[in-house]
Amino acid sequence: MELTYTKKQIIGMMLKIGVPVALQNLVSVLVNMLDTIMIGSVGEAQLGAINQVNSLYVFYNMFIWGVCMGTVVITARYWGMGKTEPIRDMIGLAMRISVIAGGLLSCATLFFPYQVMRIFSNDPEVIEYGVQYLGVMAWFYILPAVSTTFLSNLRAIGDVKISVVIYTVSCLTNLVLNWVLIYGNLGAPRLEVKGAAIATAISKTLEVILVLVYMYKIENKLNFRLRFIFANVNEYIPSFLKFGIPVFLSEFIWGLGMTFQAATLGQYGKSFLAAYSLVMVILDLSTVAMCGFANASMIILGNMIGAGKDEEAQKWSRFFLVGGVVVGMFMASIVLIIRPFAPGFIVCGEETKQYILKLLLICAGVDLCYGFSWNLGSGILRAGGDTKYMAKIDVGVTIVLKCVVGTFCGVVLKIDPLAVMMIICSEDLIKGIIYLRKYLRNDWLKHGLAVKKDDPETA
Repeated sequence: MELTYTKKQIIGMMLKIGVPVALQNLVSVLVNMLDTIMIGSVGEAQLGAINQVNSLYVFYNMFIWGVCMGTVVITARYWGMGKTEPIRDMIGLAMRISVIAGGLLSCATLFFPYQVMRIFSNDPEVIEYGVQYLGVMAWFYILPAVSTTFLSNLRAIGDVKISVVIYTVSCLTNLVLNWVLIYGNLGAPRLEVKGAAIATAISKTLEVILVLVYMYKIENKLNFRLRFIFANVNEYIPSFLKFGIPVFLSEFIWGLGMTFQAATLGQYGKSFLAAYSLVMVILDLSTVAMCGFANASMIILGNMIGAGKDEEAQKWSRFFLVGGVVVGMFMASIVLIIRPFAPGFIVCGEETKQYILKLLLICAGVDLCYGFSWNLGSGILRAGGDTKYMAKIDVGVTIVLKCVVGTFCGVVLKIDPLAVMMIICSEDLIKGIIYLRKYLRNDWLKHGLAVKKDDPETA
């Protein structure tokens, strides 16, 4: 087989797509880390409260992300086929679903804030601070539905730089406003937890404004307009059911698992909760490269498959597999380098410091597992289109380990929280082994996208 792409070209494509995605995540995580340090200097209860509220946001965000990735895995192929009308319609479908979800979450947190917080903590002080945070953020949960839908689907057509710019502006705005409102700088009142919520709400509003300006005034590949949100997508429903819904389930159940994880570990008191809050930010920091690499491999392979270059996709998937393992090792080394200094990032007692050091050892192991499980699952196999198989594995393993076994060990048996963390995090090791077996059977590439009969681009 004569290859269309050289290794130099593939690496160039990886850098073009993966680096902006990684940079976007890096900026976001670094700002989250600085936010954690800021609020952690106020108190352990405040830090734990914001982390637990953000666990709810992670659940919601994974719902949105699941919907968007369900469309991206399809739009990447349509872009490879040279079709834009299906991409616009799929964006409209994702927007409708995500906005409805954001509205429902806002209603739940506005009317039942204490009940929501009791799911994530049994500490009255943590609950009270969490309710303060929700009192502001509940009004703004619909905003990420808009920005995430547009920016994630733009990646599928290779337009990745704009998301870096917008997220950077949004995150830096959030950082500055946190410094002003949490501590009461520049003459502002000292609002602490409520100030952090206001800063986040303002930055998310700015983010959506910038996205809409770009989509309606600057972007010229898709020429998206408001009417596409309400487009008839009946002819694409089979494709979305076949490829998109399983991806949604994979991401949504992962978000559900992370919510169960946060709720379970939130029962162990302020010291462990503060340590866990900091460690999860560091873990996020260490995964930015893997996220960029997996997104790039999915989009590149999806474009190849959409263009009918199956053999090339199979060939380059092996390159991506090895690359993922290397990136995973790099991620683990970042955690080990940060580990000795991490307890000094927040104001905490000796017990919290020891928890931080031990949790970071676990996280280094998690990163090694991410190196092949993330890239195989969210990159190679997802691009291949056998998303139904992937969903079965993701749903089964996550529910068993994070939702059932982890919750039972933590809430019912109340065993050591470090042991619970290890049990929960073994999810990625098990999934990675199953993914690898699937890949080695060489039956991971599937076809079957729908095309509108009257699509002018079909000719």
